Amino acid sequence: MKADLVVRNARVVRHDGAFFGGVAVVDGAIAMLGANALLPDATRVIDAEGRVLMPGVIDTHCHLGFHYPYDEDLATETPPAAVGGVTSALDYTPLVTADYLGFFREKCRQIETRSAIDWGFHFIIQREEDVHRLARITADTGVVSYKFYFGYEPDNAIGIVPATDGWIFGAMRALATIPGGIINVHCENTAVGTWLEREIRPTGRQDLGAYQESRPVFVEEETIRRMIFFSELTGCPLHVVHTTIGAGVKLGVEARARGVDVTIETCPHYLTRTSYDPDLDMKAKICPPLRTKDEQEALWRGVADGGIFSIGTDHVPFRPKKGVDLWTESPGAVGFQWELPLMLHFGHHARGLPLTRLVEINSWNPARRFGLAPKKGTLQVGADADLVLVDLDLEKTVTHQGKGHCIYEGMRLKGWPVATIVGGAVVAENGAFDDTAARPARCLNVPAEMG
Repeated sequence: MKADLVVRNARVVRHDGAFFGGVAVVDGAIAMLGANALLPDATRVIDAEGRVLMPGVIDTHCHLGFHYPYDEDLATETPPAAVGGVTSALDYTPLVTADYLGFFREKCRQIETRSAIDWGFHFIIQREEDVHRLARITADTGVVSYKFYFGYEPDNAIGIVPATDGWIFGAMRALATIPGGIINVHCENTAVGTWLEREIRPTGRQDLGAYQESRPVFVEEETIRRMIFFSELTGCPLHVVHTTIGAGVKLGVEARARGVDVTIETCPHYLTRTSYDPDLDMKAKICPPLRTKDEQEALWRGVADGGIFSIGTDHVPFRPKKGVDLWTESPGAVGFQWELPLMLHFGHHARGLPLTRLVEINSWNPARRFGLAPKKGTLQVGADADLVLVDLDLEKTVTHQGKGHCIYEGMRLKGWPVATIVGGAVVAENGAFDDTAARPARCLNVPAEMG
């Protein structure tokens, strides 16, 4: 057998162990893996020179198309994501039209022509009528994962329609009957958060800490607790997105111990930044807010001990922030390109996080939670050849020149991707994207009637 691509002389790391050798790729899939001596000849051979080869990152939390056209965001945001080791992503996209099928088909067309990586969707439910037709939407589109928002007042600047408990309960009852169905919830008590913000705004404070103090820990904790209660009551799998607090991790662990199907996600910014970092101002506003050092440490404990299930970047390329008023500033930041270097630097190097655990939360857990395993998220025969080669000793400084606001600018990080392979195609090497090598991206959602 002659392979299309072989990567050899690598420290191959999966979620369940590691070995020295490499992988062989045929027709975009892993055809063989093992010791160097077992690997076949190939049209192209990459000598890893002892560097780490892992499954590509699956980023299951991003938002494109909020301020720029969707196809434009795909074209500008996914190549840097590939450079950063991301090989697949799931986008939280608002379902705001009755013609969901036409909406979905157009998005899939844009993926195939503009995305540098494989791409799929969670649907954000923004209309009550869609709560009643989740089974039909799933059958027609293959989307099984739906998001609901709390925490945004009805007249918020970015147009998010906050959910009610009725929406949540109705959706959970429906999703509990759909194979693979899962609800994702932004957990902040909307009414309490709004009340507290109205108290603190008249003080005139414009510092980032004021935003954190207007949405304190208990506002998030209460809603996580309530969503777990509904999940337990209905039997619907629950994914708590962008968790910022240690109490949320603890609630998830306790719930799973009694059989509730709940998983906890956090984001790189909550693990590496706080609302009181002196170099951050109101432009670093993110919802939920950056927290304190104590909460950050509690999240790291969850990363280490299994309480945190997965990492998502919550990448959102808004237009340039105004930096004029904290309370009306658009929330969000970009993170696609730096999630893996941040986790290597602050997790593996600084805290001794095993690389197998990093693969678990970056690739394997996201893949199996959202129905992408075993084709994605692992290195095994038959899986898609989505790989990232990492130089653990490479040091570089974060720079950002694209859309959105970067809160990592100037950080010196140790551990960077040096090659990214998507579906067997080497699309990025040494910090540069190669658009001539990329093969057409695939939509990761498959309608029920198609299997």
